[in-house]
Amino acid sequence: MAASSGVLSIISGSSFTHILLLVAILAAVFFFLSKKSNLPPGPWTPIPFIGFAPSIAYALYKGEPLYKFLTKLGNKHGQVFSFTALGMHVVVLNEYQAIREAFQDTKLNDRGENEMQAKIFSRSTNKLDDMGPYRIFALACFRQFGVGTSRFEEPISKESTYLIDELDSLEGRPVDLTCYFNNAVSNIICKVVFGTRFELSNERIHRLTSLLNHLNELLGAGNVEMFIPINIPSKAKQELLKVADELHKFINSMIDSHRKNFDPNNLNDVIDLWLNEIRLHKSDDPYSFRNPDNMVGQILALFLGGTDTTSNTLRWGTQYLVRYPKVQDRINREIDTVVGRNMLPKLADKPNLPYTQAFIAELHRIISLAPLSVFHAAADTTTFRGYTIPKNSVMISNLYAVMHNPELWGDPNEFRPERFLDDDGNFHEPDEVIPFGIGRRVCLGEALARQELFIFFTHLLHQFKFEKTSENAPMPTLKPIEGLILHPEPYKLRVIKRD
Repeated sequence: MAASSGVLSIISGSSFTHILLLVAILAAVFFFLSKKSNLPPGPWTPIPFIGFAPSIAYALYKGEPLYKFLTKLGNKHGQVFSFTALGMHVVVLNEYQAIREAFQDTKLNDRGENEMQAKIFSRSTNKLDDMGPYRIFALACFRQFGVGTSRFEEPISKESTYLIDELDSLEGRPVDLTCYFNNAVSNIICKVVFGTRFELSNERIHRLTSLLNHLNELLGAGNVEMFIPINIPSKAKQELLKVADELHKFINSMIDSHRKNFDPNNLNDVIDLWLNEIRLHKSDDPYSFRNPDNMVGQILALFLGGTDTTSNTLRWGTQYLVRYPKVQDRINREIDTVVGRNMLPKLADKPNLPYTQAFIAELHRIISLAPLSVFHAAADTTTFRGYTIPKNSVMISNLYAVMHNPELWGDPNEFRPERFLDDDGNFHEPDEVIPFGIGRRVCLGEALARQELFIFFTHLLHQFKFEKTSENAPMPTLKPIEGLILHPEPYKLRVIKRD
C-alpha cells in the first residue's frame, strides 16, 4: 500500500515534461526490444500493451474497413508486417506467396483460443484437432455422401429446380432474392448434415438462415473481437451469445431427434456418422471432435461456412449481372449455344462454358467475400522468411490485398471477366484467386461451394434474366455491408423468364 502511494505521489508531483520523458524512454526500450527480437517490420507502436490498437480503432471509427486499412499498411511497411495491439502480436500477410508459405507450416496454423470462440463454436474448433482427426473425419463424411463429386450434382440440381419454380411463380414482380438463395443453399447443407430438406416456405429454414446471417454480421469483418484477450462486456457480445444460443438449441433438437432414432446399421447423414464415431471412440478430451460437448459447435461452423458464403455470392452475382447487362447477355448466349434451350446445364458442360467460368472467377476476385479469411495463430515460436514469429501471434491472411493487387490485376476495381480468358477464349484462373483461403486449413466446403455456384448460376441464367425493377430504378450500389463476410446491400430486382 505504501509503495503504491509512493508511486502515485511521484506521478502526481511530476511535471508534464517528466511524464513525456518517461513515455519516451519506455517507447525507446520497447522499440529496441522489438528490433532485437527480429520481428517483421511494421508501424511503430510506442505504448506497451496498447500498441497499435488506437490507430486501428480510429480507422474503423472513420469507416475504413480493416482489410483496406491493412492493405495500405502493407504498401507502406511490406507485404509481411507486424504490430502489437492489446497484448497481442499480429502478423499480416498481404502477398499470395507469403500466405501460401505460411499456411503450409503447421506451426503457423493454430487457432487462437479464447472464451468467446469456445462458447460459440466449441473448444475443438480452436486447436490443431481440426487440421488432423476432425478434418479427416469431415472429409470422409462428405465423400461418403458424394459431396464435391459428380455424385452430388443431382441433389444440388434438384434444389436448383425448386428455386427456379419459386422464382417463376413471382411472374416478374420486384423481389429481394436474399431469402430465396439462403433457403436453397441451406437446404443442401441440411440434406447432408440432418438428412432432410425443408420446403422453401418453411419457417424453420427461414429462422435458421436469418440467425446465421445475423451471427456473421455480429462477428464483424475478420472477427477482431474474437481475438481480443481481454473479456470486455459489450452489447455486441451479449447479442452474439444470444444468437449462438438459439442456433445451438436448433442444432441440439436435430441431434436429439437423431439419438432417439439412431441405428448404427443405417447411417443417413453427418449427424448419424458423428454419433456412431462417438459411440465407437468417445473421448473426454476437451479438444477432440469425438467429445459430445463439441458436436454442436462444430456443426454450427459447418453451417456458417457452407450457407452464408454461397448464398451471398449468388446475391452479389445477380447484382453484378444487373449492373453489367452485356456480361449477362454474353453468358446467356454461351449457355444457349453449348447447352441449348431444351435442357438445363450440367457439370459436364463446364469446360465448354469458359466465359461463364470467367464470370464466376471474376466475381470471387472482386467481391473478396471473406476479405481476411479466418485468423490463424502461431502454435509455437518459429522463423518465417527470416523473421521470428512469437508463439500465439495472430496470423492474418489478407485475401482482399491479394485479389486487389494492381501489380497482379492492372485494374483491380474493374469488373472484367475477360481477364480470365486467353487469346483463344479458353478459361484460365490464376493461383492468386483464393476466395476459400489456402494452405492446410483451406475451407472444407470449397468443392461443394464451387459445384453449387456453377449449377445455380448456369441454371438461373438458362431460365431467367435479371433486371432493374423499372427503367428509372437505381442500379445496385455494389457497396458491401461489413461483416465476417461482405454482404451486398439489400436490392430488389425483377426475375424475367427467358423465352
